[in-house]
Amino acid sequence: MKPKTVVIVLLIVLLIYSGVTPTIAKIFDEIIAYVNDDVITKRQLDTLVKQYAFELQQIHRYTETEALKEAEKERAQTLDRLIRQKLLVEAALTLKIQVPDAEIEEYIQNFKTKYQIATDDEFKRLLNQDGLTVIAFREQIQRNLMTEKLVMGRILPRLQVRDSDIQKFFEENRDQLPTKADRVSLRHIFIAFKPTEVDRKIASDEVTQALKEIQSDKTQFEGIARRIASKHNLNAEAGSLVETTPSEILSLPDAFLTVLAKLKAGEVSEATETSDGIHVFIVETRTDEKISFRHLTVPFLFSEETLQAARERATEITQKLEAGENFIAIAKEHSDDMETREKGGDFGVHTLTELNPKIREAVQSLEVGKYSKPLETEVGLYIYKVDDRKTPELTQQEKQQIIGILRQQLFEKEYAAYTDSLLENAYIKIKQDAVPTPDAKDK
Repeated sequence: MKPKTVVIVLLIVLLIYSGVTPTIAKIFDEIIAYVNDDVITKRQLDTLVKQYAFELQQIHRYTETEALKEAEKERAQTLDRLIRQKLLVEAALTLKIQVPDAEIEEYIQNFKTKYQIATDDEFKRLLNQDGLTVIAFREQIQRNLMTEKLVMGRILPRLQVRDSDIQKFFEENRDQLPTKADRVSLRHIFIAFKPTEVDRKIASDEVTQALKEIQSDKTQFEGIARRIASKHNLNAEAGSLVETTPSEILSLPDAFLTVLAKLKAGEVSEATETSDGIHVFIVETRTDEKISFRHLTVPFLFSEETLQAARERATEITQKLEAGENFIAIAKEHSDDMETREKGGDFGVHTLTELNPKIREAVQSLEVGKYSKPLETEVGLYIYKVDDRKTPELTQQEKQQIIGILRQQLFEKEYAAYTDSLLENAYIKIKQDAVPTPDAKDK
């Protein structure tokens, strides 16, 4: 659609919403609805549907075909909006709402500037191309401004947003504001699924076979790691190259650090057991600035007896906590996480969005000083306690954005309520085929 055509469409839309139509349309158009003493024609509705399709193309990047199809789906809603607008115009005229000539002139000048209409003659030509006149256009602008004043006068005073409304919106939409997630100071008690000798033997045999394959061809490490991961439903990225610096590597578990510290470039580690299984590493490159390595895991396949024993331990620990025993003391005595045990289960400070989804679900609703129910994972059960929680404050700009959203929601609610009241007291008659059904279109 060319720029000048866009202007003409906008002009027509303005006239449609007032009930003012070009003279040619009055003679040949089909009436599809009656609104008190006014009418809605098929051409008026068609124009609005096409305008909506154009907006979909320009704003949401729909193709022309997709936009028309989507706009047609909204034809009934478009007709409803048109009916409501006509009732608002009628109410504004009945109430004799005043609009100074200066406001009308300002609107017209802004319109010309926005759509780059350089002269009055050009403006007249654009209007005349569709049988419109400057007088009719001015009348419509007056009615639009009257309607706007009516709506704003009735609705704006009701668009009050309280601080509690802002906070409620913030809490309900926290997931969409990752930078505003709570930071929590956590402790945990870990009850490991402790493998039996049979569990260890099964995993050890699988690792021994893998090591034989790797030693015969180290280039197959990644493929072997992924084969094992697929078998045990582990991370599909198993065996991928990990590049890290000596400082970054310190974030790895102590057992991994001990192994990697000894390996030279090209060397494969021996089997290393941790609580979740048996691990093998290969270092690809090693410099003072960077370490590149690959890693595979053969997990323990825990028996039902092993799982049940850990669950019973978790129940006993929970009972101790419920009896009022100190969380830190219990962690030091009973936790199987050797890295945090001596620190009373101190798990550090984390933003909720940084946590594993299962952990986040377990702790996000906990108050300070409260602990979670045992959370079962592939390697054991965790009980988490929130030591502290800090919620970032909203900036003034963020508050204004939320106020804007809430005011828009309130406006839509109040607009619907007010126009519903106009509908209840209006004579509305819509022709049966005004909005064709999908079946009718297909015939």
